[in-house]
Amino acid sequence: MAELTREDFIIYLKEGRSMTELDYSHLDLRGLDMQDVKFDGSSFAGAKLSGNQMSGSSFRLCVFEDADLTEAQMIRADFRGSNLRRANLTEANCKEAVFTDADLEKADLTRANFNRATLMNAILRNAKLFGTNFNNALCIATDFRGAQTRGAKFEGALVPNVKGLTVEA
Repeated sequence: MAELTREDFIIYLKEGRSMTELDYSHLDLRGLDMQDVKFDGSSFAGAKLSGNQMSGSSFRLCVFEDADLTEAQMIRADFRGSNLRRANLTEANCKEAVFTDADLEKADLTRANFNRATLMNAILRNAKLFGTNFNNALCIATDFRGAQTRGAKFEGALVPNVKGLTVEA
């Protein structure tokens, strides 16, 4: 996996080069438009992506461990099979995004929007879900064991076969 700089990243995006299976670990990528791009198989471990426009992009089998995705716009983005352990998604907009088979263990999803998102077989063990909106989300067989759910909303959500979900008032 090739390691790139922020400047390389910007050039690749502008030139329409392949962005898959590359190493963006620990890069400061804040303020970039990453919409409708395929990043499958890439690593963003420890990267700074806060406030980025990432809607409609594909991040299948990517690594986002310890990444900062605070206030990122990820509407209809695809994170299938991705590792988001300890990632910060505080106030991120993940409306209609796909997190099937994703690992969000110990992630911070405080006040994030997962309205109509798909979290089938996702792992949210020990995650911070304070005030998180899961309304109308699909959470089939999702693992919520140890998650902090105070103020989380699950109105209209499908939650069959979940583990450990108790919503605190």
